[in-house]
Amino acid sequence: MDRSPGTPGNEPNSLEYSTEGNIDLLSFQSGPSKRTIRDEDIVAVIDDEPPRTHRIVFVLNSEEPTSAAAKPKVKIQSLQVTDLPQSFLKVHSGTRLPPQFLIPRYRDETPNVHIVISTQSGIGEAQQFYDDVLKKVLDFLQCDSGSYSLHTTESEKSITNLSRTIFLPRANEGVAQTIVLLSGDGGVVDIVNVLLSSPRSESYVKPVIGLLVLGTGNALANSTGLNRDSTKGLRTLLRGRPHSLPSFTATFSRGSESLVDEGRSTEPLPTSAQGLGVVYGAVVCSWALHASLVADSDTTEYRKYGRDRFQMAAKELLVPSDGSASHVYKGRITLFKKDHEGFEDTVMLDRREHMYILASLVSNLEETFKISPHSKPLDGQLRLVHFGAIAATDVMRIMGLAAQGGLHIGDDSVGYDDIAGIKIDIEEKDARWRRICVDGKIVQVNEGGWVEVRSGPRDVLDIIAELDA
Repeated sequence: MDRSPGTPGNEPNSLEYSTEGNIDLLSFQSGPSKRTIRDEDIVAVIDDEPPRTHRIVFVLNSEEPTSAAAKPKVKIQSLQVTDLPQSFLKVHSGTRLPPQFLIPRYRDETPNVHIVISTQSGIGEAQQFYDDVLKKVLDFLQCDSGSYSLHTTESEKSITNLSRTIFLPRANEGVAQTIVLLSGDGGVVDIVNVLLSSPRSESYVKPVIGLLVLGTGNALANSTGLNRDSTKGLRTLLRGRPHSLPSFTATFSRGSESLVDEGRSTEPLPTSAQGLGVVYGAVVCSWALHASLVADSDTTEYRKYGRDRFQMAAKELLVPSDGSASHVYKGRITLFKKDHEGFEDTVMLDRREHMYILASLVSNLEETFKISPHSKPLDGQLRLVHFGAIAATDVMRIMGLAAQGGLHIGDDSVGYDDIAGIKIDIEEKDARWRRICVDGKIVQVNEGGWVEVRSGPRDVLDIIAELDA
């Protein structure tokens, strides 16, 4: 273990730097107790005065919440330190306000940097995270509240409305914009759908998204490395750079509708020139078990349990409390694949009874649930995970393997394919079993209807990430 001293400036606390293997540790005295700052807690190390002085900004997580419904208490703290070891500074020093925050204002002098607080995402911690963490970090970097426009959502339509009235018009004018989203995957897909479903000018400039991890499943964040530390993506926001966000198009048969208000109401889908419903996604499109559990758990009652809501809904679907058997989903599945020369082949699955059908652009649906282990961050390749009607115990075993680094793809029951697209012709009379999940949004397909998913179109949005070389 290598130890070397660091001296806090203007603060009566002692600080010690050490390394254990490749892990950086900073320990400091706070009153009678000693605290350790892990590498994963560090948000920024900012050059300060006098020379050789730095301010370490880090998150301080309270004790674990007593239940899934409890809101975690994340705070920000800083230490002013002189003479930090060069080995530490080589990794962490020099944090400055990133270029995405330094873009010119709009012509009416309003900022083109937007911070969107999604109050309904996850277990409702977005406002607290802004107040206690993000705002203070930006203040440390001399980015005061006048440097950005702050938006707080009032309904599930708020981000869509912001996209239509601000983000899309400015992008079409060729105006650079940065949108910091305190949300889950849903906030991203709301913006993607507005941008892709609307005309775009030749002057169009892609907005840049900085995603802070405050949703429930957070598949996009977990698959692009935003959740690799304890800062909820804040460190990536400051250190990362923009990368193109791939997308897919889900086209629905006439009569399909979007389910809203916890499934109690329906709304018409946006339509193509051919009159077919169209929804865009950047994460997954699923039918059968996955779509059902997402739809069933999307209620106020379930949401208070955080990500545990998915397991609770899955258990009820697989082992219904009324003693009935789990449902077997019926339909015809057509896969579209590219051969080695780039020509498209059509393949029909040789079964019409299913339990799990999920097309994914991402690797991880949850932090440890690796549904598509061959997927690389933002690689744009659709991959299909699927299996037929099997016993509930086998389903749970396969899901357990997925949580062990994606071992499920080696199971004989599981199919795993690179695809260019998929068409699902649903053969179900009960509307409950005709629900499709697109990035958490639920679409109810009409009886005798279908959905077809294709990679693309071209990307219209960048996301800030730190991708491995």
